Amino acid sequence: MNIVNKVTLRHLKQNKRRTLVTIFGVIISVAMITAVASLGVSFIDMQQRDAISYNGDWHYAVEDVDKEQIKAIQADDNTDAIGLVEELGFAPLNDQLTKRYLYVRAMDETAMEQMQVKLKEGKLPTNENEVAISEELKGEDFPYQIGDTIELDIGERYALNEEENRPLVQDESIYEGEDGIEEELRNQEKQDFKIVGEIETPLWDNPWSAGYTVLSYTDGLSSSEIDGAYVNVKKLRHSLFDDLEKLREDLDINAENMGTNTPLLDTYLISVNSGMVAALSGLLTVIIVIIMVGSIVLIYNAFAISVSERSRYLGMLSSVGATKRQKRNSVLFEGLVIGLISIPVGIGAGLLGIGVTLHFISEMLLSAGFNSEIRLVVTPAIFIIAVAVSLLTIMISAWIPAVRASKITAIDAIRQAKDVKLTKKKIKTNRFVQKLFGYEAEIALKNLKRNKKRYHVTVFSLMISIILFLSVGFFTNTLTKSYELQSDEQNYDISIREYYSNDNNLADIYPAIETMEDVEESIMYQNMRFSAVIPEEIAGDTLEGLDDDSIEMYEEGTGYTLELIGLSSEDWGDYLRENNIPAASDEQQPAVLVNTVNYMDHNNKYVETEMLNVHEGDKLPFRQEYYIEEKDDWELSDSEELELIGLTDNFPMGNFYTSPNTLSVIVNEQTFNELTENLPDSYDRSWEVYVTSDDPYGVEEAIEELEPGSSLEISNIYAFQQQDKQITLALSVFIYGFITLITLISIANIFNTVSTSVALRKREFATMKSIGMTPKAFRKMIRFESLFYGIKSLIYGLPISFVVMYWIHLQTRSAFEYRFQIPWVYIGIVILAVFIIVGAAMLYSTSKLKKDNIVETLRQENI
Repeated sequence: MNIVNKVTLRHLKQNKRRTLVTIFGVIISVAMITAVASLGVSFIDMQQRDAISYNGDWHYAVEDVDKEQIKAIQADDNTDAIGLVEELGFAPLNDQLTKRYLYVRAMDETAMEQMQVKLKEGKLPTNENEVAISEELKGEDFPYQIGDTIELDIGERYALNEEENRPLVQDESIYEGEDGIEEELRNQEKQDFKIVGEIETPLWDNPWSAGYTVLSYTDGLSSSEIDGAYVNVKKLRHSLFDDLEKLREDLDINAENMGTNTPLLDTYLISVNSGMVAALSGLLTVIIVIIMVGSIVLIYNAFAISVSERSRYLGMLSSVGATKRQKRNSVLFEGLVIGLISIPVGIGAGLLGIGVTLHFISEMLLSAGFNSEIRLVVTPAIFIIAVAVSLLTIMISAWIPAVRASKITAIDAIRQAKDVKLTKKKIKTNRFVQKLFGYEAEIALKNLKRNKKRYHVTVFSLMISIILFLSVGFFTNTLTKSYELQSDEQNYDISIREYYSNDNNLADIYPAIETMEDVEESIMYQNMRFSAVIPEEIAGDTLEGLDDDSIEMYEEGTGYTLELIGLSSEDWGDYLRENNIPAASDEQQPAVLVNTVNYMDHNNKYVETEMLNVHEGDKLPFRQEYYIEEKDDWELSDSEELELIGLTDNFPMGNFYTSPNTLSVIVNEQTFNELTENLPDSYDRSWEVYVTSDDPYGVEEAIEELEPGSSLEISNIYAFQQQDKQITLALSVFIYGFITLITLISIANIFNTVSTSVALRKREFATMKSIGMTPKAFRKMIRFESLFYGIKSLIYGLPISFVVMYWIHLQTRSAFEYRFQIPWVYIGIVILAVFIIVGAAMLYSTSKLKKDNIVETLRQENI
């Protein structure tokens, strides 16, 4: 090791605080890069394994193809493997069972591997006379064991209904009609098999399937036509769908006979829904850029804020004969040492942190319905990216001050002549500053102008922290919003519906339901859907792009489906209060329109928009369409009007599915009866009760014990609700963990920048105290400096943050469409936090100066 590097190491040891702060900054940056990269890879791995467990490990499939077509597919340059499947048919098992058949299919080794066939006992079949039975067959009137020979009468399932009269497949449940089971087996042939093994329940056996699987073997050579071929490609690329379309046309394969494993392809971001892929890719790009910028700025600031100190040290080296190259190498060596220490620690910390997080989050995802647990996946690319980005950033951050120092003379570097310039014009301040805030504020402002480089670095650091925090906050809001738009989360646990009947059983038992011990909330209302014509001038743009069959146009206006909800007086009052809507007078026909809704449009884009061009207080005119039997025709009623006392985006408790042409209108019971009394009974109307409970299954049993009758439809969706809640919780853990990490990085960045800046100004502060500045005046000056730092950083940081946030919003437009909303809560937090953190950092740093002796401090800075 040469003498310059030895001196550099000694310098690092002597300046322990700055060295440790720099190392800590690099560790955080490397940990963040490593954690996010590992999280992305791990999540994709889980989704891929989950998709495979549900649908198999194949990319596309073709049905009913001949051997020549199979050979052509196999000869394709991108084909990796083909699994062959032969559908042998169904054999009778027991007419009293839900699954009354044995479903016999044959596969080759590749298909068994693709379809995740898992052997439980014995062996897998290796010829057409051997079979393995599903483990579900145990105890289902199937007395055969491994080693036995069974004779099966295999045929095809056919629906007996004259309109249907078609073959039925395994994925279709037993066909039932008005007279019971209406299906039969045809074209049956006897065949003997030897049972050689038992397999776990295969993925193609669903609870509603018609039969239990009996798996045989085929090599595909004995049949002229192959029932199914599952293909894995060598290289997945975005042109896959175009390649498959060309292959289909070249081989003359029917379009209905070719399909893709969409769930698995989606995990590779290869989807027929290009909008969703573009949105995910755009959001991924944005978050990577945010992380990179945050890391670069944090590491750079750890070096750049102490340029003056390093410049003086390098000036000393120059004064004793060090060349420019030696000075540059000294600083690069310093950066290399810091990198060698902090990069391995940062990678380890990132992997440890995300590993612990995934360990705790895995149970949530499993309970949310995922088949595969999430595990930490580490690839060489993660290490390469983390090391390369961090090392490159460190070298750039170290190189800039080294080049700057090498260009000035030794005397200038030691005296820091380039850092402070005292021209009258450059430090001139507005005279109103002193008049309004005192001389301390004027001195504070002059100090910032004197130390312009440090001031700019500090403001830049604060600005980047603001942009990082707001960008990540908006990014997490975007993820949450995107999830909400595509999820069907409901706000109830149990629903009970009754279509209008003479008995009205639901109204009779509702008092007993709402008073049950475990019922938290309940609501009962009337629901009716009918066709209505809305004047064209208030119709929204949600119908644009729909095909002509989906839109009814009249001379009087545009046709919508109007869903009318009639609440009782008590529930009506509660609904108005929850939505901050003033109560209506008795003279009106008051209504609340759920005007802001979300749905999937004809382009598979999730849209959030307003249904009608109306405002609170407007009239909602409409005409009902009803059928007249005498005329065998539809007519429009006289115009009705509702008083829109409120517009909202909140539905009452219940099951609502939004669409571009459905209007949801909430009214009180009186208005509901007035509007519907003249409508025919043929309209879809019902009584509905919705319940939330801590014990949904117990409440469901209690409701059934009330003997409500067969006219009621009871549905318990608690299990699905819990799955949604677990997914939401898992998403929240990642989101708030990410926000917390960015917040800590921002705070560390600000504290490091401000405290180091203050530490380098010891001589300046000592000079002020030596000419009579009191401690009170000194504290006031520091407070004003903090205020100026905060204001200047917000002036630059907020507009740039808005641009970045809108950029993030634009990335989602290909798959989601909703209004750009400024996150005012995050903006309020960041404004308050900037002043608190800067003030705290300044006070913390200046408090350490109290122990300094003025004379000794001045002497230390003299040459």
